Amino acid sequence: MKAELTQLITLQNLDTNVRRLEAELEAIPQRRAEIEKEFEQRASEFLALENSRDEARTTRARLETELAETRTKAEHADRALMAATNEKEYTAAIREGDAARKHSSELETKILEQMEAFDNAEKAINERTADVEKLRAERDAQLAALEEQARARAAQIEAQRQERERVFNALPKQMGALYNRISARVRGGNAVAEARNSSCTACHMTLRPQVMAQIRRGEEVIICDNCARILYYAQAAPQATQAAT
Repeated sequence: MKAELTQLITLQNLDTNVRRLEAELEAIPQRRAEIEKEFEQRASEFLALENSRDEARTTRARLETELAETRTKAEHADRALMAATNEKEYTAAIREGDAARKHSSELETKILEQMEAFDNAEKAINERTADVEKLRAERDAQLAALEEQARARAAQIEAQRQERERVFNALPKQMGALYNRISARVRGGNAVAEARNSSCTACHMTLRPQVMAQIRRGEEVIICDNCARILYYAQAAPQATQAAT
């Protein structure tokens, strides 16, 4: 077979491999998101308990701050009551103190409710921790494997690109330009197609017997009259990826 044709087939195989590897690499973020979503769905009850616990802790802290401020108001009202010099000041101090003590009582009840909510959530979390940790370990292992796959694909792409550059540079410039033009024009980027059973496997156009004979000999580069791909005969060529229409 003509050496240039062999190089073109090798070049297409490399390009096909690069496209496949790039597609796999580009799909990894979506797969990563799917793994995270699956974990969240399977651990949703546990995560809800964690949210409830954290919310109870935050709410309790806010209520305790408000309680301290309200008690300060009650103390202020008590001092104002002791220092009252007339009925108006006395009545205002009584009203302020009663309101503050009532509000303090309400806050104390709410704080107890939040403490109970926190304890209940914490207890439920402890009961489910082992199962969720197993799920989390599975998720982390899947994500780690995915990251390793991403690194491997990136390394493979780089190696294939370097080999592709070497093979392309070894082609005559005119032949390399022809390959690039066809590759840029056709769907899938496959510029080379197998001739099989007297037809082009890319466009399925029947080839004339004379053309098929030329392809079998492999002494020159033959272009399909219909799809303008470079044709080769598989029995005389290294294994190549079948072109898609």
